[in-house]
Amino acid sequence: MDLSIITVNYKVRKEIINCIRSIISSMGKINYEIIVVDNEGDKSLKDELKKYRNVIYVLSKRNLGFGGGNNLGNKVATGKYLLFLNPDTIVDKKAINNLLNFCKSHPDSGMVAPLLLDMSGKVYSRQGSNEYSFINSIVTSSMINKLFPNNPISRKFYHSSWDRKKAEEFDVVPGTAFMISKDLFEKAGLFDEKIFLYFEEYDLAKRLKKMGHKNYILPIAKVRHIWEASTKKNKDIKKIISDSRFYFFKKHYGFLFASIVNIFANIGKFELMLVPVLALSAFLGLYRIKELMVFIGDQGWFYLSARDMLVNGQIPLLGIASSHPWLHQGPLWTYLLALSLWIYHFDPLGGAYLTISLGILSVAGIYLLGSALFSRRVGIIAALLYTVSPLVVYYTRLPYHTSPIPFFVIILIYILFKIIQGKLNYFPLSILILAILYNFEIATVSLLGVLICLLVYRWFKEKNDFKQILNKKNIFYSVLALITPLLPMIIYDVRNGFPQTVKFAAWTVYRVASLFNHNSQQAFSINKVLIMFTFLFNNFTKLIFPLSVFVSAIILVCLVVWAFYLLVKYRQDNSINLILLLIFVPFIFVILNQVPSDAYLPIFFPSVILFVSILIEFAMSKKYFYIPALLCLALIVTVNICFLLKNDFSFDVSNRFFTLEKRYQAAHLILNIAQKRDYNLKGLGSGSEFKSFTMNYAYLTWQLGHGPATQNKNLKILILESKKGINVENLTK
Repeated sequence: MDLSIITVNYKVRKEIINCIRSIISSMGKINYEIIVVDNEGDKSLKDELKKYRNVIYVLSKRNLGFGGGNNLGNKVATGKYLLFLNPDTIVDKKAINNLLNFCKSHPDSGMVAPLLLDMSGKVYSRQGSNEYSFINSIVTSSMINKLFPNNPISRKFYHSSWDRKKAEEFDVVPGTAFMISKDLFEKAGLFDEKIFLYFEEYDLAKRLKKMGHKNYILPIAKVRHIWEASTKKNKDIKKIISDSRFYFFKKHYGFLFASIVNIFANIGKFELMLVPVLALSAFLGLYRIKELMVFIGDQGWFYLSARDMLVNGQIPLLGIASSHPWLHQGPLWTYLLALSLWIYHFDPLGGAYLTISLGILSVAGIYLLGSALFSRRVGIIAALLYTVSPLVVYYTRLPYHTSPIPFFVIILIYILFKIIQGKLNYFPLSILILAILYNFEIATVSLLGVLICLLVYRWFKEKNDFKQILNKKNIFYSVLALITPLLPMIIYDVRNGFPQTVKFAAWTVYRVASLFNHNSQQAFSINKVLIMFTFLFNNFTKLIFPLSVFVSAIILVCLVVWAFYLLVKYRQDNSINLILLLIFVPFIFVILNQVPSDAYLPIFFPSVILFVSILIEFAMSKKYFYIPALLCLALIVTVNICFLLKNDFSFDVSNRFFTLEKRYQAAHLILNIAQKRDYNLKGLGSGSEFKSFTMNYAYLTWQLGHGPATQNKNLKILILESKKGINVENLTK
């Protein structure tokens, strides 16, 4: 047998029949066979192929990809030479003869490819290429090549000056169609089947070149190609290309090289749009932060705890107390704050720089999350809405234990998405993130309900897959993931009678039971529910469009209708179901808890903004709604930015009297009164009944060189906070 022509079918039945007909009509006196490897399992194709002489049908047990399919074809091939041919091609007359003659007359040849034309007969501008280097791989794989296609690096890489009349040697030729000796193909090691699709020819060509063989494009042999007739039908094609590219570069150039190239290659128009969005996020986070940063007494508690950790080596095992004095938050925020204060030499702005950095990362994270779950357009819309959301920006600029929550919720959502896809090896990671979130705020325990719902779903859908969680390795890592972030709290509990674990679990049961006890103050009531609905709606307004309650109400109604539409139309869509679950489960938890606490709010930020984003993107996908949806998005962005700047990043006008700058002024007055004498601070005003009321001033005066005494002293200095501002008085005059 002179020649074996191998082609692989995957959802291209019509194209492959046309390809076979063109082969038959173009052949001369060549003893050949056509091997069709069926990656799709189209049984009717086998019957169709029986009409054609010299055609061998090979059924693959699964979709092996391009390389795997061709390797399977090579196993049954008997020809001295092999022609690997994409099914979406039409072979011109004498093309195959010319390729075969060239191979026979050039024993040093490796891959010999025809000149590729489109169906109108126009030559594709870029076909072969040089071998990859660090610079040309970045330039040719990234947006640089799209924006500047005639740059000198790309021109040299693609042999732009080649006149296409004579055979040209290339380091790499297209895998669309090429001929090679069967013996050489097998000596080179066949196609690497770890590459599912794309970059197979780059890998093979590199190996052939190392063996001393040359790869050519032969212009007198012409093949017409319907570009990506089969690959465009694959929804995961972008991921497949990215994975293949990364594997190829990692295999031949190393992990770091592959990572850098893939980063540049994955930068598209939406990633370029993300750059100014991230810059806007940084601007809104940092603008006048020294003057306007919120610095309340509870923040002072964490700052003093972080200070004592750094200065005195007193490592805290707990965070600040919750509304129940025996129940505390975790110490993780104190640890992070201590690191930031150490870097910034105890400047209180160090905490703000930490939360602003997490806020910027959250913008990037929600873009990646939206892209992974839905589309890049959803991702960029979500990133933009998240960046300008007044409530999000308020928390981003607030160095407090609740501020990092959205960042970790974004990570959790991605992990839960993987679990709902059946990748249960992500389960320990979900436990780790939930334990970290519990450290920041106890209320995040509501997200455990989402994980439980997903596990129940997986149990009913695939019981065998669910058993992955129950294997010893997964259980070990899950326990480790739970214990590690909670270890300080566990140590505290062992020493103090388990108030954070056993007592908390018992209290949770009691709290649920009290909802149904009419004699209990925590009993369920319609009035309390209405209060919670009002609380949540007011904060939804702050999150999306604080300038107008009416507009926010319209948006909310649209979202509710949109949710019902999605449940009916896309009830099998895992991404949509996950986002709805992430809104619904914490919502029920907050309503039943019947306590309007701001600590609950950050849990909702990523899921609500993603939900709004998919609604806007859906409208933009409709021809007649594209412009209105775009204008609506522009209106929200513009109004929210103006609202933030006009209102000094606050929702309460009186807050401008209690910024970090004003509290520093008060701290200087305290030190002027003290005159280096020992003193105590006393508080008066809203919230002064709590011990933490003066802790922010205690930290600032300590930072300025003379903090208050911990023992009782004769000199008492009063700090009075009212709607008019901050007053400092000497009580011992």
